[in-house]
Amino acid sequence: MDWKLSKAAVQLREQLDDDFPNRSRKSDGAVADARHRAKGNSDHIPDKNGWVRAIDVTADFGSHPEEVYAVVEKLRKLAKRGDKRIKYLIYDGKIMSPVLNWKPRRYKGPNPHRSHFHISFTSLGDNDSSWFDLEGERQNEKRLRKSSRKLGESVSSGGSSDLPSGGLGYCGHCKCRSSLSLA
Repeated sequence: MDWKLSKAAVQLREQLDDDFPNRSRKSDGAVADARHRAKGNSDHIPDKNGWVRAIDVTADFGSHPEEVYAVVEKLRKLAKRGDKRIKYLIYDGKIMSPVLNWKPRRYKGPNPHRSHFHISFTSLGDNDSSWFDLEGERQNEKRLRKSSRKLGESVSSGGSSDLPSGGLGYCGHCKCRSSLSLA
């Protein structure tokens, strides 16, 4: 069966590759292999129209190993702010989804996802390759527009600033379960 990766998944992977060009890709994956497909329901398995709506991203980002926690947290906050393309995230024994308003909770699946993080996308991401605002820059732009300070005006050193701070493979290793009830 021919498959196509959700455009949101492609966009996110490209952003991470740009931000972390030296990151490991050892546990990266998208489409399920035959062994994974035989185990049941997963967003790594192409749907009836061929869409694959999940990627795994290796948790080794190179010289800053703690950075993966920051990226997962940024994705969680982005989803909580309303990016409806994100269905759920799994990393380091925790799952984050709309079930508890994106609050991390214990993940009970067979793989705790320590070597990689898993992100599943909704069908809204199939054709939506728009930028993932991981830094919350759009939120900061809105706040700046509401500010009484004008663009280019000096910020005193004693005050606070509202300026923003600045391959695909088979997924046979992870045993992801996407048959979660999101009700």
